[in-house]
Amino acid sequence: MKTDNGSASGEQPGAELQAMSRQLLGTLEAMSDAFYTLDKGWRFTYLNEAAERLLRRSRHELLGKVLWEAYPDLVGTHFGAQYEFAMARRQPVAFEEYYAPLQAWKDVRIFPTEEGLATYTTEITERKRLQEMEREAAERFRMVARVTSDIIWDWDVPKGRLWWSEGVQSMFGYDADAFNDGIDDWTSRIAPEDRERVVSGLYAAMNGGRETWGAEYRFLRGDGAYVSVRNQGVFRRNAEGATLNVIGSMLDISAEKQAEAERREAEARNRLLASLLDNAHDAISVSSIDLRITYWNQGAERLFGWTAAEVIGKTKGELMMLGEDDLERAYHQVVHKGDWRGEIGKRRKDGRRVTVESHLTLVRGDDVQPPLVLEIETDITQRKHDEHAILSLAFFDPLTRLPNRRLLLDRLRHAVAATRRDGHGGALLFIDLDNFKTLNDTLGHDKGDLLLQQVARRLEARVPRGSDTVARHGGDEFVIVLEYLSADQEEAAAQAEHVAEKLLGAFNEPFQLDGHQHYATPSIGVALFDQDIKDIDELLKRADLAMYQAKAAGRNTIRFFDLHMQTVINARVALEADLRRSLQTHGFALHYQRQTDSSGYTMGAEALLRWQRPGSQPVSPSVFIPLAEETGLIVQLGEWVLEAACRQLVAWASRPETAHLTMAINVSARQFRQPAFVDLVLRVIERTGADPRRIKLELTESLLVANVENTIDTMHALKEKGIGFALDDFGTGYSSLAYLKRLPLDQLKIDQSFVRDVLTDPNDAAIARTILGLGRTLGLDVIAEGVETADQRNFLAMHGCSAFQGYLFGRPVAAEQF
Repeated sequence: MKTDNGSASGEQPGAELQAMSRQLLGTLEAMSDAFYTLDKGWRFTYLNEAAERLLRRSRHELLGKVLWEAYPDLVGTHFGAQYEFAMARRQPVAFEEYYAPLQAWKDVRIFPTEEGLATYTTEITERKRLQEMEREAAERFRMVARVTSDIIWDWDVPKGRLWWSEGVQSMFGYDADAFNDGIDDWTSRIAPEDRERVVSGLYAAMNGGRETWGAEYRFLRGDGAYVSVRNQGVFRRNAEGATLNVIGSMLDISAEKQAEAERREAEARNRLLASLLDNAHDAISVSSIDLRITYWNQGAERLFGWTAAEVIGKTKGELMMLGEDDLERAYHQVVHKGDWRGEIGKRRKDGRRVTVESHLTLVRGDDVQPPLVLEIETDITQRKHDEHAILSLAFFDPLTRLPNRRLLLDRLRHAVAATRRDGHGGALLFIDLDNFKTLNDTLGHDKGDLLLQQVARRLEARVPRGSDTVARHGGDEFVIVLEYLSADQEEAAAQAEHVAEKLLGAFNEPFQLDGHQHYATPSIGVALFDQDIKDIDELLKRADLAMYQAKAAGRNTIRFFDLHMQTVINARVALEADLRRSLQTHGFALHYQRQTDSSGYTMGAEALLRWQRPGSQPVSPSVFIPLAEETGLIVQLGEWVLEAACRQLVAWASRPETAHLTMAINVSARQFRQPAFVDLVLRVIERTGADPRRIKLELTESLLVANVENTIDTMHALKEKGIGFALDDFGTGYSSLAYLKRLPLDQLKIDQSFVRDVLTDPNDAAIARTILGLGRTLGLDVIAEGVETADQRNFLAMHGCSAFQGYLFGRPVAAEQF
């Protein structure tokens, strides 16, 4: 990671990653050791505050400068040789050295990195000085001539002589005889700003009869640098009180002063950091690895309701965790891996549940300080509520609260796939209420709605297994998916028939419809899962055909699909054959439908595939596209569509009046998941000369059901080339908002199924408003498809929609008519 003081910052998605970067930067800046990095050209790329103090220069002066130019006196030295060895051999180096230009001993550790070198440097001058003093003290002890590690001095006041021990040379660079002029030699070396205070203090103590004197001041060393010293003396007087001499010691306290300054600076930084953390919007807390809280910011107070005084010293389990097992697993991972991210439910002080997005980071201390856990939490309660609301509106029938057709098809698709994979049996039951229209016409739709609700509850009660699905297919039709039946077809048929008989029995008792007693009966069609069936639409048609046979048999009965119903399916086989022939003979065409802004200005077009079956009428895309998906022909067909659309885009680009247009191209999930899809798209663009910035690939939400990470990687690879993305039919699939915000999307597309009844169906209106709000939150454009009336456009525009597509603005037409 590179930091803000000059390095290029690597992108990290999301506020959580930026917080981690700031924490790491804060850790580096808080280090007392100097840390700096060099690139392979010997240029400074980073240095922390301790390094600024060590190198006696600011970041502004050093960043980007070459080491040898900034410090030419390193050339030819042991320091310089060690740097060159580490860079050339790509091996770490550690050594201690006295660096004369900075008058300091350094413990230096150099590590090769991909960028160049990283250097940790610790000032050990004080340690070296203490070592020297210890050696001198031992020598003085052995020789009985030296009794202290300080510089000893003796001022003979009457004679004016000032004697210094030999330590004055090692500590300050003076010979002992450098003070031949007595007290004046000493006072002349006191820093001018300290001189009057120190000298007057000495004479005041001496003349005032005091026994001792002491002062701290800056003293000039022999090399011209000032150091901080502590000087203390004892007065020896005669019987009359006159001072005979003053004996004392002087000590260099520069390191002590530096340490004090660093301590004050660190305290100031800590206060600033605490203020920043306290004012952060997110909840930030610190706890020990046994969950005991040691820090609690104002964001945490706002989110959870407890003040810092109430929680410090308590465990998080005592306060707010709804699932302590989840919490313990999270802490176990952060202790062993250093990091954990996830969503977790917690409880506020007032008892209200909140859902938070939590990021836990292990902060390791030194050998004395135990590790702590930093937790940053964002309240996502509303987001989860919105996500649940969208799912409920999109996948559950609001009247019966059963899964709707969208969710039914998804579960049926998974059930058929599981049957093929595991070899067990399954069945589909299609239920239609007999004479339901008569009830609506005679008693009213409110009674019909009550009947549907009560039927739903009775069906659920008769199908209690969690693996089975009871869904409302639409109108008065219900569909039940039975999974995990016997692999033997006869046994599976018996099991399905047993369930169907129970469902018939559920209608034996009358329904109470607001005081009106009503008897209803169902017709039930059953289709068993077949290992050869890959198309769930075919399975639904089989059950539907069987249900109509039940009605033809007199209603209130059960019928199984049998082979003579296959006539209906044979037509599908012929359709597939014609589809393959048309692919070989280029029997397809593209039509283009305008995409406009709210003023009607054409911004682009969507390429829509059209097929006229040989010797027949045009075939609806809703018929042949699913068939192409199932048979795998969609990959070849999709490549043709992509190239044809790109060639048309090039043709438009050559004309001033159409050069601004963008081209929306639909891509199927199966086509998108091809391993070579990115290469295919780039080859087509190169071959046709199309501008990738004017291409927008429309993806469906089914892409997000599986292989989400691969989907994101593929999108990023194309996004880097300038290609845009729209999420087609948004709201009809399973896309998670957590995944949605990670996708490099440019646009959401409101499905026409919501637009169609947006003025009359409150649920569709709510979904449309939610999608528009979500687009604003995520910074995405939103386009509504299937807009057929001005009232629909006005409603959508009023709620923030700025792009439209539909018959109101133009039907799909051939390129020459566009």
